[in-house]
Amino acid sequence: MDKTGLIKPKGDNDRNDIEASMPPQRTATSSRCKARLLATIVAIVVAAAVLLSLQLCGKLTAWSPFSIGSGDRVADEQSLGIYRPDIVAPSRDDKVQVELFVMSRCPDAVKVETVFSEVIPAVYSIMDVQLNFIAKLDPNSTLEAHCGHGEAECRGNIDELCALRHRGDLPTFWRFLSCLNSHFKDIGKDPDLTLQCASNAGLDTAAFLNCATQQEGRDLLKQSIENTEFAGVARSATVYINGKNRCVEDGGWRECPGGHSPSDFIRDICAAYKGSRPRPSICAQYP
Repeated sequence: MDKTGLIKPKGDNDRNDIEASMPPQRTATSSRCKARLLATIVAIVVAAAVLLSLQLCGKLTAWSPFSIGSGDRVADEQSLGIYRPDIVAPSRDDKVQVELFVMSRCPDAVKVETVFSEVIPAVYSIMDVQLNFIAKLDPNSTLEAHCGHGEAECRGNIDELCALRHRGDLPTFWRFLSCLNSHFKDIGKDPDLTLQCASNAGLDTAAFLNCATQQEGRDLLKQSIENTEFAGVARSATVYINGKNRCVEDGGWRECPGGHSPSDFIRDICAAYKGSRPRPSICAQYP
């Protein structure tokens, strides 16, 4: 209170006097709290940087109720009473369902697809393929997704999904895919190459182009990414057969107890087929 009897506002000098009058213990406690807060902030920033650096080619493990365990997604879902026909749908004609969790511009994905180039001709009549791409949904981006190897990969993903959707049969799609992979650096970057691959493979080019350049392609990519996120798969390339984790190629073959050669996959597809149509003659080699 000053000489006029009015309350004098506290200024810097008063605050300094108050801080100086604080007990030493209280000042020390405040300093420790500030140090702990700073350490926590630094730890969070470092963890975020590490996670960001692991995104490319499927190193980031997305959380999922089924991301921990044996990888038997069907069994896990059934135990919880969950049915997702969009995730693991019965294949046409009771065919064996092969799911490839991949990125179109990931070398590991190309390695797996090259192996399956020998599997498809042998047993395509009893199997179907589903592509599930590893990426992040982003409604603000041009293609409504963020892909680990850039927008060109998102475009390549859409091209492959549209070719699969509008294929005549599985070998037709695989001819298209093999053509793209043989020009790996141009995937998603050269529309003329993509169209040439579609034509050479025998695709309906009009239907393919309409899909790849319109909302249909973006919707297919969205569904594909949702399938991957729901499955909890984060490594490109991961192979599922009938909803079960069969093998991973991630800088080397991993988690492949049944082997990873074309004949190993042919054997397992033959064994998994329970349909009524005649089995390919090659299945006789694997009783």
